[in-house]
Amino acid sequence: MVYEFKLPDIGEGVSEGEIVKWHVKEGDVIKKDQEMVEIMTDKVTVNIPSPTEGKVLKIIYKDGEIVQVGKAIIEIDGEGPLVQEIKEESASPEIERKEEDDMVENENNSADQDGERKVVASPTIRRIARERNIDLDNVVPTGPNGRVTLEDLDRAEADQKKREEEKAQAAAAPAPQAAAPAPSAPVAEETKAPAAAPVEHAVHRVSEESPSPKVEIQTIKPLAEDQIVELKGLRRIIFEKMTKSKSIIPHFTVGEEVDLTELSSIISNLKEKEIKISYTPFFIKAVTAALREFPKLNSIYDEANKRYVMKSSYNIGTAIDTPDGLTVGVLKSADRKSVEQIAKEISEIAKRARENKMTLSDVQDSTFTVSNVGSIGGLFSTPIINYPEVAILGVHRVVKRLNVDGEERDMMYITLSCDHRLIDGADAARFIMRLKGSLRIRLLSS
Repeated sequence: MVYEFKLPDIGEGVSEGEIVKWHVKEGDVIKKDQEMVEIMTDKVTVNIPSPTEGKVLKIIYKDGEIVQVGKAIIEIDGEGPLVQEIKEESASPEIERKEEDDMVENENNSADQDGERKVVASPTIRRIARERNIDLDNVVPTGPNGRVTLEDLDRAEADQKKREEEKAQAAAAPAPQAAAPAPSAPVAEETKAPAAAPVEHAVHRVSEESPSPKVEIQTIKPLAEDQIVELKGLRRIIFEKMTKSKSIIPHFTVGEEVDLTELSSIISNLKEKEIKISYTPFFIKAVTAALREFPKLNSIYDEANKRYVMKSSYNIGTAIDTPDGLTVGVLKSADRKSVEQIAKEISEIAKRARENKMTLSDVQDSTFTVSNVGSIGGLFSTPIINYPEVAILGVHRVVKRLNVDGEERDMMYITLSCDHRLIDGADAARFIMRLKGSLRIRLLSS
């Protein structure tokens, strides 16, 4: 019998995954529970074992391709539901999907004939756009390869509602009344002053009639000696998350200087005892103390309901540099752990990250992120918020500097990037000063 294996729901709201690497090829005989395929989502990379044994008949999706949850990715000659049975059970959805695909094809062909840009959007996105009466030609895409995302539709719908409200307000405004002429002065038509109201109406009309600017999808023609780097794997995930964060969140950054001379001394003493520890665990511990006083910075943006949720747990993400790119590991309940425990967990998570063995628990539910580029270099940075969080701390290189008394001190710049929709500049400044205080208290108690 032919068994179709479908991409399972890995959890955490993941709707699609990328085929990173097949561990089998067509014609291979596979055993049950043998590693079959490596899948990457925006949450984690996992190896999926074979649910049955048999001969691999067909690999449906190749390395680097994106697959929706529930789609068949491989056919195996083994025990399991027949392909024919599966097709019969899903006959109606197939018809519905075909109708949507035909509509997509017709719309795309029409766009090509009209000389307009080709809208890249999934059938689901197109259906939602139709339900909301949104013209996809007027939507600015932010997804990979110019793809329209659900967030793009949300923004377009908000803009559309705003224009409709402005139109209604303009229509409801009373008509301007001409000033009554003085009794002794005749009024000449050619000397009438233009009323101001029509100008306002014109502004509303331009706003109302001018659609959102269209983004041209530019095709780059590489030269023969150029190297082409495809967006796949972790780099694709980074591309999508950074685009989303910067296009949705209005960032601002506050910087401060901290004296870490005493902390440097503590770390040096620990190294002499063969205890390896960096600055990051101390900063994470200080961050959790500061977040207790400024809970808004420990929030998550709930995009579906357009609200923020102040989290009761302090799950601190830490940026990890891997050969494939930057990823974020999460330390759960960091406020309840010692500096030594935090250091140990960071080391363990970083090891799993570099070996592509991170679990969902390693990457989910972060509420605030700390990014330390100081071990590599860099005096100052403006870190990008790890969406849907609302703030991120940048930790940098320690440098020797003389103070006003001529003493050599270990100094570091720290930066805090925040979501300006929720966090005000004053709150960010107070938080970063409290962080300095928390760090100092931690040093005195060490």
